[in-house]
Amino acid sequence: MAIDNETNPVLGFDLGTTFSALARWVDRKGPQIIQNRAGQDITQSVVYYNPENDEILVGHIAYTKGLMIPENMIVGVKRLMDDGNQKVMLGGKEFTPITLSSLILEKIYEDAKMKYPTGTFSSRGSVVTVPCYFKAHQMDNTRKAAEMTDINCIGIIQEPIAASLSYALQICEDHFDKEFSQKILVFDLGGGTFDLTLFQLKHTSDTIFFEVLASSGDDRLGGMDFDRCLADVILEKSGVSLDGIEPKLFNKAQKNLLEQSTLAKIALSASNDYYVAVPFILPDKHIEVSISREEFEKSIKDYFDKISKIIDSLWASSKLNPSDIDRVIRVGGSSHIPCIKNLLDDILGAEKTWSNINPSTSIAEGAAMYAAYLDNTDFFDKKIVIRTRTCHALGLKTSGNRFKELIPANRQAPCTAKQVFTTAKDNVKKLDIGVYQGSGKKISKKTHSLIGKIPINNLAPKRAGEVDIEVMFSIDMAQRLSITVEVEGQKKSAVVNYT
Repeated sequence: MAIDNETNPVLGFDLGTTFSALARWVDRKGPQIIQNRAGQDITQSVVYYNPENDEILVGHIAYTKGLMIPENMIVGVKRLMDDGNQKVMLGGKEFTPITLSSLILEKIYEDAKMKYPTGTFSSRGSVVTVPCYFKAHQMDNTRKAAEMTDINCIGIIQEPIAASLSYALQICEDHFDKEFSQKILVFDLGGGTFDLTLFQLKHTSDTIFFEVLASSGDDRLGGMDFDRCLADVILEKSGVSLDGIEPKLFNKAQKNLLEQSTLAKIALSASNDYYVAVPFILPDKHIEVSISREEFEKSIKDYFDKISKIIDSLWASSKLNPSDIDRVIRVGGSSHIPCIKNLLDDILGAEKTWSNINPSTSIAEGAAMYAAYLDNTDFFDKKIVIRTRTCHALGLKTSGNRFKELIPANRQAPCTAKQVFTTAKDNVKKLDIGVYQGSGKKISKKTHSLIGKIPINNLAPKRAGEVDIEVMFSIDMAQRLSITVEVEGQKKSAVVNYT
């Protein structure tokens, strides 16, 4: 067993779209959630900036103040990690998604530190979670946010793997000496992202073995979208229109409406009807309407259908059938919605759903377990082996803005691919090798992301087709992408943290 240090522990950070959480590893007890200063297991991933006193707030108090002055608040920063350096204006001050994410991490870290005498608590190693379907640059931006927070980040782990580790810990402790194998589907539907990941879990007397069989998802699908759908229903039923009103008044009305639609969404998971009241949604207007579960489910039908199609695509990519699945782990608050739960029960069977882990905290707990493993591989008296697969195809930009795939999606790591290219024009003196990930034969902003460029300069002038450009992609066990380009005796290499 690793020696747990009370004031210098390893930590797991679940950096969520709508809520975040923090857990530590405690030897002989497993992962434990560190509650925030309000005594709650989870903290709202909300940042508020007050320009009057240059104050930054994070969490529930930020959300409460933001309802009054919504232009000073941001919710769902995680959805902005496509471009970590884009400008986000709060109260007239400029932030970036990386900076805002670091403020959320810092908040939950500071809440942990305050439980101990000043200057005595610090992480000796932290792991931060990301959605399984995040692209390389989104994961790299998350890593930068962690480094900015100074939490001693020693690893990044995909959220479904973290949830599975939390599940495996429980089942393996119950059957420590029993050998078994299970195929596990992690259905992670949170506030802003949807991950669907299929694992093979093998447990032996000395090893816990995880192998990703297939993954899919959408980083623009989650509870925030459902809130907006329900808000539209509330407006339509009430007869109140927000069209044409001045921006400041509109933002305030919209935030108040979304707060009530979130409460209604949660309530409709337990009851068939909910009464919505939004006093003074506008200075001279109130909202008072009754919303049914049927109306809510009808409003999110397009998203429901999209989730169903993503599930169908998983069977095709994994070459498995629903009957092959032994266990389903539901993660994320939106997985509680009855029509979503019924969808999984209809496809896979209600008896397969595992509910012994907390969907709101299991990701942070699994991250803490992984942090303990990275800190000391003997922490659990068993070896942990994780085999992952590529979520997105990796390749190069070629002439005509075409995408040449070198490593396909769903390829098991580690893996290597090599190919020789050539020039399409005469007398090329320099090259910028553009490395992309995505899908489709033509590169576009919607379907592909630029990972980086590798420059090759001072080439001898030659005719088109006479220059050999050898490119090799290698993905290691830690999902780091190594790229080597060799042209005319020049050799350039780069390493990308693919996860």
